Amino acid sequence: MANVTLKSRKSRRTAKISSPGRQEKYRLLETLTKKQIEAVNSSFSENALKMMKKRYLQMKENGERETPAEMFGRIARSLAAVEKNYGKRPAQVRKLEREFFEVMTRKEYTPAGRTVTNAGSITPVVANCIVLPVEDNMESIFQTLKDAALLQQSGSGLGFDFSFLRPAYFPTVRTQGEASGPVAFLQIYNVSFGIIKQQRRHGANMAMVNVHHPDVLDFINCKAAEGEIRNFNISVQLTDAFMKAVTEKPDEQWYCEWKGKKMKPRRVLRAPSGHVMGAEEVNITAKELFDEIVDRAWRNGEPGVFFIDEVNRKANPLPGLGPITCTNPCGEQPLHPYDNCNLGSINLAAFVKKRKVDWTGLKKVTRVAVRMQDNVIDTFDFPVPTVTELAHKNRRIGLGVMGFADMLFELGIGYNSTEGVRLAERVMETINDEAHKMSQLLAKEKDEFPNIELSVYGKKYGKKKTPMRNAALTTIAPTGSISMFFDTSSGIEPVFALAYVKQDKDAQKYHYLNRYFESALHQHGIPKKKIDEIKDEVIKKGTIQHLTYLPDQLRRTFMVAMDISAKDHMAMQAAFQKHVDNSISKTINFPNSATREDVAEGYISAWKLGCLSCTVYRDGSREVQVLNLGDGTNIKGMHDLRQKKESGPGIGVSTLQESKSATNGFHPKARPEVMSGKTYRVRTGYGNLYVTVNNDESGRPFEVFVTIGKTGGFFQEQSEALCRMISTALRAGVSVKEIIAQLKGIRGPMPTLTEKGTVLSLPDAIGQMLEEHIGVAKLNHLSLFESEPRLPDGQAPAAVLASSFPAETDPKKQIADYGYMPGCPECGGKLQMAEGCMNCPMCGWNRCG
Repeated sequence: MANVTLKSRKSRRTAKISSPGRQEKYRLLETLTKKQIEAVNSSFSENALKMMKKRYLQMKENGERETPAEMFGRIARSLAAVEKNYGKRPAQVRKLEREFFEVMTRKEYTPAGRTVTNAGSITPVVANCIVLPVEDNMESIFQTLKDAALLQQSGSGLGFDFSFLRPAYFPTVRTQGEASGPVAFLQIYNVSFGIIKQQRRHGANMAMVNVHHPDVLDFINCKAAEGEIRNFNISVQLTDAFMKAVTEKPDEQWYCEWKGKKMKPRRVLRAPSGHVMGAEEVNITAKELFDEIVDRAWRNGEPGVFFIDEVNRKANPLPGLGPITCTNPCGEQPLHPYDNCNLGSINLAAFVKKRKVDWTGLKKVTRVAVRMQDNVIDTFDFPVPTVTELAHKNRRIGLGVMGFADMLFELGIGYNSTEGVRLAERVMETINDEAHKMSQLLAKEKDEFPNIELSVYGKKYGKKKTPMRNAALTTIAPTGSISMFFDTSSGIEPVFALAYVKQDKDAQKYHYLNRYFESALHQHGIPKKKIDEIKDEVIKKGTIQHLTYLPDQLRRTFMVAMDISAKDHMAMQAAFQKHVDNSISKTINFPNSATREDVAEGYISAWKLGCLSCTVYRDGSREVQVLNLGDGTNIKGMHDLRQKKESGPGIGVSTLQESKSATNGFHPKARPEVMSGKTYRVRTGYGNLYVTVNNDESGRPFEVFVTIGKTGGFFQEQSEALCRMISTALRAGVSVKEIIAQLKGIRGPMPTLTEKGTVLSLPDAIGQMLEEHIGVAKLNHLSLFESEPRLPDGQAPAAVLASSFPAETDPKKQIADYGYMPGCPECGGKLQMAEGCMNCPMCGWNRCG
């Protein structure tokens, strides 16, 4: 870590560096020797420099890239220059510029990524966090999309609450049609944002829907397939009423609500193309609905949960603007529509001196950080004027932390220990108190934020008037990239593993071995050869808890994310939440062996402990992961997933059991003892066909059975064989869409018109029913076609197809030899041909009549 003290010396040899996009010089850097500048630049690891070059170091006028020292100089100069607007003299501005530069080069504090990238450059400065409104009309939906596109392009992360959109298939008055529902518009936003890039990367977004919305089930499952809606995180807003129903009345029917009317939750029925075809109400208890959330999170980490009542009790500093319903992309910043928050983080690992916390230094850096972040607001220039205006009226900042896990390592304290939780409370209380004191000083120095009377600091909503510069001050955000260039642990998370490989969205890989762990091994006097063995084991496993020969103190201290229970994860989050104005971004990282019950315990613990949100992730539950164990080989990136999606199975793919046979094929998955599914009845030229489709645990088709009515004995064995092959293919992972494509359109000699269209044959009927099952038609009735087909007046249902029978028949052949049903659909008697049509001599049934 570079510890640079800035002192001007007239005799000093100076480095002259051009500011990106400007002719001005970095005056601050001119006061440093080349040796001091090199001390800053050389303090960053290879991983840090690789990431900084990719994300933060600007191109200069001469075509060369900034150095880290130049980057920090650019930021410090830009933010200190704001003080001129408040009457500061040049000497005072220079002094603050030095303070800003020093806290960054000592790796004690940094603003968030948008400020690091844009401050002092030709690109306007914007905040990371913005929430935009989505109202239930086309004007609002697409005006918000336009605003969002401009903000995305500028580099902002966005949050949207889709709960205000009417449920799918509800009537629309103006067009006299049916609504598409929240998920359909979420998909439109997702596609739009996938096209827009912000400074070499796609922006992050959050989508939320309330658990009381009738389409909540549709929302919960909208990211069931990995890679779907990839430009959004999703979270469900959970109310106290819902959580009480889950924990106190788990067997009672759960009712949603729309426009004051109670109704059951619904499953939205879609064609494979995604087009909404209908909706069906479902009987489901609060516990069963909660279990769906848990199951989906267990499978791939989403949705997260957002305890909306707790948020408005604890984290709404501006009640005069109404209730809060949404957050920024990572969930740590609850915001009103068009409100925003600029972030920054203190590196707690930098404040451990000789195995003790430097509380004085922590307070000092907190004050400097608050001033820096408040100055960022004055540099804002959003492409949507409403956002800039509200930023100046509320002056929110989100000062957070990173490096907490590393602080614990340096102090020899376990993350899941009582001592660790106590330290978390004290650290955050210190930062929060000092931040509020500094905001009060800035209010006297520069004035209060304009919306103070709408806040808890005004007389109407607070106990008394409290002069404040900022509506809110502390937030704990994820610190992925900024913690990478400071080489410290992210946010308040425990380390993912003691050794791991991190890959970014472009599949670039960064290898890490925890330096504090490596140092501790030497301090415990472990021989070098043994240390090398331990390192190899840590690269494979990520943890040392299974290495029982290591000292207990070492194992207690170096706990990793997957060594810690859900309850202990949430206890730590709750400890920090006690002294945070806004919310916290934190993930419970589970081992792959974690159960759904573990996930449920995490969510319930979070609610009971007063946390505002909760996110979980089970290792290995996605093919593409940011953090990975091992040496980095065979790690899949997003491009692998895209290739698989383009050429691979698609909707309805069962998970492959890749045990290769002698012929290089796949064995089908074993069948569970109990399965659930649906049975459909369809009219065919061979009688009524009953098609049963059972689903696997993911809700994907797993097996198919058919039964032909009393007329179909002759064809039952062929249909059974066909369904066995379909089931085997499904269980081995063949796409259900591919199977449907092979079956549909096969033509037999007895096509039949139904109210849903023509059924060409038995295979065509099975294909159609499979298509119905994955989302085309209404699924809530056992019989799909209760009524007779609606045909032109005077036309018999089958007469139009009578000509499909051969004009001349061989009297020695049976009807079945021509592919026709041999049994009467009314009495089961043997059919015969007479006068060019099939009829039954026993009951008089005639196909053409």
